[in-house]
Amino acid sequence: MFAALGAGAFAAKGRWFPDARVLPGVKIDGVTLPAGADPKAFADERATALLARKVSLHLGGKSVLEGTLGELGVRVDTARSAAFAERVGKDGDVLGRAYAADEAREGRVDVPLFVSLDREAALSRLVALKEVEDTQPVSARLDLDKHETIAERDGHYIDADETLAAIEETARAARGADAVAITLPTRSFVPRVSSAFLKSLEISAVVAEYETFFSRSGDQSRRGKNIDNAAQKLDGLVISPGEMVSFNEVIGERSESNGFEKSWEIFKGEMVEGIGGGTCQVASTFHAAIFFGGFDVLERLPHSRPSAYIPMGLDSTVVYPAVDLKVRNPHPFPVVVHAKTVGGKLRVELLGKEKPVKVGFSREVDETIPYKRKIEEDPTLSGKKVVVKQHGIKGYKIKITRTFTYANGTKRKTEEKDQYPPTTEIYKVPVGFDVAQLPSLPEEDEELGGNPAPAPPEASTPTAPGTDPTAAVDPDMTSKPESEIEFVDAPGAHAPTAQQRDPSKTLHLRR
Repeated sequence: MFAALGAGAFAAKGRWFPDARVLPGVKIDGVTLPAGADPKAFADERATALLARKVSLHLGGKSVLEGTLGELGVRVDTARSAAFAERVGKDGDVLGRAYAADEAREGRVDVPLFVSLDREAALSRLVALKEVEDTQPVSARLDLDKHETIAERDGHYIDADETLAAIEETARAARGADAVAITLPTRSFVPRVSSAFLKSLEISAVVAEYETFFSRSGDQSRRGKNIDNAAQKLDGLVISPGEMVSFNEVIGERSESNGFEKSWEIFKGEMVEGIGGGTCQVASTFHAAIFFGGFDVLERLPHSRPSAYIPMGLDSTVVYPAVDLKVRNPHPFPVVVHAKTVGGKLRVELLGKEKPVKVGFSREVDETIPYKRKIEEDPTLSGKKVVVKQHGIKGYKIKITRTFTYANGTKRKTEEKDQYPPTTEIYKVPVGFDVAQLPSLPEEDEELGGNPAPAPPEASTPTAPGTDPTAAVDPDMTSKPESEIEFVDAPGAHAPTAQQRDPSKTLHLRR
């Protein structure tokens, strides 16, 4: 009976249906495919409309990111949708195919767009959003001056996996919508230290302490504010037994948004104006305190030149985020850091249950390295005016010995070596200036023996580098009569202190 119908048509339930590429009435993504339309091209049109739909991601009741489904990584397999549309009514027996044709005619055959998510593309947008919106937990802290506890705050983060799943599900359900909104799934996590934990701490003993001094006058005022800011961030930090602490993580980025100002700092061996100058003094003072507190020093680098505010071997340079100071508490009890500035003094104390160890510091200069000179001609200068862009400072190789004496009488010691490269002396001179008139460089074989040992910084009042030129006169600057050459320090260039210029060959400190 059916063979009589011919190759171009078949009959079922009393209806005739043409042998078309796609059965009449078949829909793709809710829209009926026009007669004679190419299913792949039609699926492409529907996919384009879907991917162009606006999406807004919401967090805390506000929109934090807007874009399109396509920009968020949604992809559509239109070839698969077209193939499914073409297969409707083509498989199975005659009655089954006739039933499919009837369902299509009634508008009940709707082929979906096959949606997937490009996770890499989606994550590139999501990671940028998380960097802005995720918040780290803030541990409870002690205000040691007010004898108060500053309560902790939970951290919150956007759940990336659940967000990706929500984007993909939204794309599948977004049919007909002009715009869609997604509420970002979040998770919270508690901080490391709670208020309840702090109330149980015993901090009656000073485990160790160290002081350095700085200036707030003139161009050092902003540096002083940076020291205040970094000290405040360090103050109240609780270091649990066995815990490792990163100075950079505690202090954060050296940026204006984090409370830091522009000031002079060392960059590639020269003094330049950058944001956060002075933070290294806080790191160095903290390092000295934990050094005498018997802490493990896991990561630390000395400065590129001796510091004016602390002896060589006790300093620590930090550069966010690459150069860090990392320490670990080896004691069986928590230690609280008390960092405070008063006037031009920075004091860092470690407070805990008891003082478990006495620590000695010994430093010996093994080698002195002469510095070199660099001449820069400056057409804006004339006569015999010479600008000192940077004062020369000799380099040093030193040996540091650390001794530990514990309460039970046991002793041990460690040794390490530091190197401070010489700081190039830089003069800016008029064009054609006779450089032979400049002071001679120090003798390369100059010995340090016989120099008096400088007073340790905690027993004197050293300042930030060069803030008091009368207390740090470079002898080379006086080797020529003042009437011959007019030397002028450039901004940020300060004459070295005696501690930088002629450190004692040996130094011993004990806490």
